[in-house]
Amino acid sequence: MTSSKKLSLAEELLLITLDDESGKLLDSIKPFSFDIAIAASLIMELTLKGKLDTDAKKVFVVSSEATGDAILDQALAAIVAEKNSLSTSDWLSRFARHGATLSDKIIESLVNKGVVQMVEKRLLWVLKTRAYPATSGIEEREVRSRIMQLLNNDEIPNPSDALLIGLLRATEIMSRLLSSSELVRLQNRIDQIANLEEINRSLSASVKEAWERIISQVPLIH
Repeated sequence: MTSSKKLSLAEELLLITLDDESGKLLDSIKPFSFDIAIAASLIMELTLKGKLDTDAKKVFVVSSEATGDAILDQALAAIVAEKNSLSTSDWLSRFARHGATLSDKIIESLVNKGVVQMVEKRLLWVLKTRAYPATSGIEEREVRSRIMQLLNNDEIPNPSDALLIGLLRATEIMSRLLSSSELVRLQNRIDQIANLEEINRSLSASVKEAWERIISQVPLIH
């Protein structure tokens, strides 16, 4: 069954990383991975839509025309307004710093589309938290099953799916979604798909650089 709702890379990323039972981000995903992944998904999709281009040193604006997606357009406007030439890793770091805000906006978009619903729960009877279970589960299952199907056959994926797989690989989230044995069995296929898109081939170094920059700015707890 195919969903009629068109989801962005960021929305699909969030869906695929939600725990089926709790409706919250998978505990196995290490800190900052998701924030960087969200940041990378924005740059990737803007590139896919012909708004940006990248090389080893810079992100270039190809078109400043709005995409119609509020989250993407806000990211595009920030890049257009920047007077200095910044690298992909610079933009990953900058957007990742707003990861929590971006996640909230992506969740709000998914709620508005009827894909997830907001459920407020209590932890330890004191702290409140919000979980976002899939409304029907169709979209979440579709993203995961589509990715697993691609990894287990030799079909050529569409650019969006290749970018999503490359994103999951670069941020090491893929290793949290698959078992150790699955990862070993599918690693060559993951690399094959991810390397189809040029932005995926350069993303790993940018993600690593952004990761190290963010980690270096986190205060040490003594």
